[in-house]
Amino acid sequence: MALIDDVKPRIGVFYSEANKDAEVQGMINTAIEYFKGAGWNISASDTSPTATEAIILFCKMAQSTEIADFTNHPVLISFIAQGRAEVVV
Repeated sequence: MALIDDVKPRIGVFYSEANKDAEVQGMINTAIEYFKGAGWNISASDTSPTATEAIILFCKMAQSTEIADFTNHPVLISFIAQGRAEVVV
């Protein structure tokens, strides 16, 4: 299952439409770049529960937060710390 399929229902999107799918994919891409900027080497193919939950939380925040008010949420910081500490085998 693709990451977008995990994210959409968790942010309240229960349908598939090209424009909405592009919007959600854009949020996912932005989340990945945000986490990479914080030093967590994350990708769309990363299927770890921590990565998935972090991306979902970022997307939820992006939906309901004005960009000027978007701050580093403590839970996002925690996910970054966990993700950076994970050992990839």
